[in-house]
Amino acid sequence: MSLNVIALISGGKDSLYSILHCIRNGHNVVALANLHPAPSHNAPHTSQSGDQEQEQEEEDIDSFMYQTIGHSIIPLYEKALSIPLYRGAIAGSAVDTSRIYRSNDPTPTDSNQTADSNEDETESLIPLLKRILQAHPETNAVCAGAILSTYQRTRIEDVAARLRLTPLAWLWMYPSLPGADLLADMAAVGCEARIVKVASGGLDEGFLWGDVADGMGKTRRSLERVMGRFVGGKEWKGGRIDVQGVEVGVGEGGVAFLRLRGARVVERGEGEEDGVEPGDVRRPDLLDAPFEAVLGGLEGDWEKGFAEEEEEGVVGTMAVPEVSQAKDGSTWSVSNITAPEAGPGAGEQMDAIARKIRALLGETRTPSDIVFTTVLLRDMADFPGMNAVYNSLFDKPNPPARATVACGDRLPDDVQVMVSLVVDLGARDLRLGLHVQSRSYWAPANIGPYSQALSIPLHGAERLVYIAGQIPLEPASMELAGLEKPWAEGYALRTVLSLQHLWRIGAAVQATWWLGTVAFVTGSENIETKVKMAWRSWAAMHRPPCDDDADEEEPTLDAWDIKYGRRAPEQLETEDPTLPDFTLVESDVLVPPFLAVQVEQLPRGSDIEWQGLGCQCAGLKLAAQDRDHGRQTDTTTSHGLRYTGIEIDHGAELEKCLQGVLAAFSESDGQHAVLYTSQPVSSTWPGQIVPCRTVWGQHGRRLAAGIFFQRHIATR
Repeated sequence: MSLNVIALISGGKDSLYSILHCIRNGHNVVALANLHPAPSHNAPHTSQSGDQEQEQEEEDIDSFMYQTIGHSIIPLYEKALSIPLYRGAIAGSAVDTSRIYRSNDPTPTDSNQTADSNEDETESLIPLLKRILQAHPETNAVCAGAILSTYQRTRIEDVAARLRLTPLAWLWMYPSLPGADLLADMAAVGCEARIVKVASGGLDEGFLWGDVADGMGKTRRSLERVMGRFVGGKEWKGGRIDVQGVEVGVGEGGVAFLRLRGARVVERGEGEEDGVEPGDVRRPDLLDAPFEAVLGGLEGDWEKGFAEEEEEGVVGTMAVPEVSQAKDGSTWSVSNITAPEAGPGAGEQMDAIARKIRALLGETRTPSDIVFTTVLLRDMADFPGMNAVYNSLFDKPNPPARATVACGDRLPDDVQVMVSLVVDLGARDLRLGLHVQSRSYWAPANIGPYSQALSIPLHGAERLVYIAGQIPLEPASMELAGLEKPWAEGYALRTVLSLQHLWRIGAAVQATWWLGTVAFVTGSENIETKVKMAWRSWAAMHRPPCDDDADEEEPTLDAWDIKYGRRAPEQLETEDPTLPDFTLVESDVLVPPFLAVQVEQLPRGSDIEWQGLGCQCAGLKLAAQDRDHGRQTDTTTSHGLRYTGIEIDHGAELEKCLQGVLAAFSESDGQHAVLYTSQPVSSTWPGQIVPCRTVWGQHGRRLAAGIFFQRHIATR
């Protein structure tokens, strides 16, 4: 769907280049928006022509949020781009300096008053954007040039949410995307990126006015490891901004900057090239190289095909399960919360469930301590009613990660919604969240009240990483990928793409190993083929880099952020993080537990969704063995976290096997158990239950049920 976009511009290369990506992705830029330093009473007025030889520019104010150096030439953008420009003065200062912005005014007002000088400078965007919305009521999105600045992105997302605008951040994590070279890509479409200010060790005034987008130039070579702030100039059909002269200014502490003189818009002469076309703007590749290889490895699988088993009908109806609770000192799991007594509607049942959750949490904990939820619906058509109530539970910037699936008539009679949750019992300030709401090329933006991931501390230096269910949306369009392809080819792409989303998010929150995963699949045909594609994708990503084993059944394989955002999961390290990190493993088994679960429906009509649990640890061991109750894979970390996956064979007597499982794990205190089953469970299961149509394990084996146990064991 085409969006009508307000482009936030600062004069910098990134905000300007983002405009090109808006157009490249089929959107319409209706207005430019710029915030500039408020004029002092003693300074003369800066002309709209941007003629710097006659007018004196206000000094850069060193805003935490806005780039202001060279702001006096911004009026020229309107003529050069043929897009109307709206400007406003920056009021206030950086009152809220936390990495993630927490606005005190969560709802927009009708007032168009200028932001109060005592407010955070972020609030200066509100009156400016409201003025543009009045002039362009068709506007429904706002774009910015944030690349790695969590500080800037979260503030723009906060403002966008209050004004009901879709945030766009095309350059978010751009340097980490496959084949992407930001400066080279800019140069390829005629962008210049000239340094107009230096304020960093190793940089002096000699770097000023150097073009860092010139790959062959001295400036680019000198700045491979250190970057400054930039002002962009670009070729456009309407004209280009030409700067006739510069004047060097020197501040305190090694700061140097430029005053631009004689800036003007130069119209394109007869016979000159037309400038940049949308197709000239290169978009990053959809898949990283490892996932491109995984996709290529699946081609032979769907060409060979698999023998399909007939689907079994519904065996019986599950009784309404009891609410189950377990604590292990770090987390508290509460499972199977239902409210059929509240009425037949999903919304009214969710409202009653929300009241039960608040009552269970009591006075010591709040919904903000919930780090992961599983929401089971009878019908995905009930999602909007459920979601509106669910959203009311959370008022913090990082709501819990979430997986939502529809189980159809496998849910108990009269139950429309069933919710299970995990509560973090640790210190809130040690919790890390990833909640990217801007649309980019990196991974799907959050379109609901959930975070992509939450990371919490465990015993010692270990952390658990909860990641939301990932469906195969193309990040730029937020549409399902591969629908135009033949079903097998399209399904393979969606399988790999959604797994890549899981991987990128896991890497961003610095997970080093996967404890286990569930691939939810839908449909009534080709289920075994879909499951085996998922298994092969998971196994392939767990082949050590130097392993050449060809056995198909084995795994194949800004300054503020720098200072204060190092622990931010949104801030990728200079080198690509290692996930999985095979140096941690002290065993021969390398593939973590895997289940594939057939359910009725998934969000957005998707046919696959990956949900995984990651961890950070100093070391781990994996062990696999056949037990009376089924195939068992244990992962044990150096600080005593044990995660167990159990596969109960298809045709086994489920109740007897479950009794054996409970007997084997009866001595484990505080265990969190999740049971995926296609059969009704008559006994009281002490944990979460996910009723489904079929369950599958490693190598695409049909199962009666699959179980995940998480618990802590004593270590020496």
